Amino acid sequence: MPPQLRRRFEVSVTSRTLIRASDPPPEFPAVLPVSNLDLILGSFNVSLILLYPAAGFPFPAVAAATRAALPSFLSRFFPFAGRVVADAATGIPEIACNNAGAELVLADAGDVALADVDFADADTSFGAIQLPYEQGVALSLQLVRFKCGGFSVSWGTNHLLVDGHGLTSLPNAWAELVRGELSWEPRHERRSLLRPRSPPRYGAALDAEFTRYSPANLVNPLLAAALVRRSYVVSAADLARLRAAASTPSRRATRLEALSAHVWKLLAAATATTTTPDPNCRLAWLVDGRRRLDPTKFNTYLGNVITYASKEAAVETIAASPLADVAAMAGAAIGEVFREERYQELVDWMEIHKTEAYGDGGGGKWTETVGIGTGSPAMVVSAFVAFKVDGDFGFGKPAVVMPWVRPGRLGSAAMTVARSPSEDGSWVVMARLWPRLADVIDADTEAVFKPATAERLGLVRRCKRGGDDVAAVARHASRL
Repeated sequence: MPPQLRRRFEVSVTSRTLIRASDPPPEFPAVLPVSNLDLILGSFNVSLILLYPAAGFPFPAVAAATRAALPSFLSRFFPFAGRVVADAATGIPEIACNNAGAELVLADAGDVALADVDFADADTSFGAIQLPYEQGVALSLQLVRFKCGGFSVSWGTNHLLVDGHGLTSLPNAWAELVRGELSWEPRHERRSLLRPRSPPRYGAALDAEFTRYSPANLVNPLLAAALVRRSYVVSAADLARLRAAASTPSRRATRLEALSAHVWKLLAAATATTTTPDPNCRLAWLVDGRRRLDPTKFNTYLGNVITYASKEAAVETIAASPLADVAAMAGAAIGEVFREERYQELVDWMEIHKTEAYGDGGGGKWTETVGIGTGSPAMVVSAFVAFKVDGDFGFGKPAVVMPWVRPGRLGSAAMTVARSPSEDGSWVVMARLWPRLADVIDADTEAVFKPATAERLGLVRRCKRGGDDVAAVARHASRL
């Protein structure tokens, strides 16, 4: 790898502006309560990073078009012009729809082109592009200029407002509105969709799935900091090969099941080589429940409709079993929670426990136990491959779409899997790994996970002479 691809780079903020909705919807509630499902994952910042290679448009035109379109976008997505606050009486977070304004952040990567960035090191690439923002901000829209015409757009929000479906809906809606008219209406009201039963009820096993997110229950910060972030590309050919190996005449595995089975085997191999090996290891998945619930209500709903599925198995069993058997285990674990009753139980569970976490100085929230990092080694897989992102708001489609989360003190391993916007069948993977697991992935003879170079991501473009063309800015702004 050429030396320049390993460089660290600094992104400097050139402006940070609050943009308000131009036409707030009449009679919109001043406070939008969140649902019990929103509280399952809780309040933390999440971003969706879109990378655009050089396409002949100067950055001032991109910034001008964004600034011009944002007020009308916020009028349709009004909660994102507000703030996440805590109810004064209960401490439970809610959304103040006060039109305080979304952040529009313009920034510059200096003399660094997207082709120069070592995307295999996620912390020094994606981590440098996505700029921190206050947790209360409902939308931080960040544009970063790169040398040679490339740029990034980061959609930063709070997980209370969106899950993966909702997060990827934002740039799609933005592109539709800029190009013409929105083909669907977002549903913002949330608590009436899944009401707790009276009295609330759930299976006793659900209690073990959650742990308080508080310092006493988390791995120490130095241990959490020991995890490394890597980005990979998995080609369509490798996915097809894994799927064929993971399928049988009686059962055709999905591509996610096939990749999960391969990851599970890598995790088992890493676990077996530790100084004090654990006999078991776990895989977990974030599962979107929309297909099991009423599509007329949930297809345009941006809030959280997700839950975890997890499965623990013996390391020896995972290592010795054919890929098809491990894929079937993954499919069975996901299928177990892919039912409407599961989501109703979650609503009821949170109804009983939310005050315990947020109220009376509770000092935290609930989180899924499997993500904490204690017990047998666990890998959490978050799949965005079902969500197609257009993202063309007048400057071409992005080459990369990748969610980004700063994990705090969670100590489990994690993989986020997203589809390539090129629609060539390849996937891009963001992974948080223990160094030993990263070594096992790098040494894998099947080489399924290939380092995410700028070339593999479709970000290599030739630099053009002359810099930004002022006349081109005016021409493009007039078309928008």
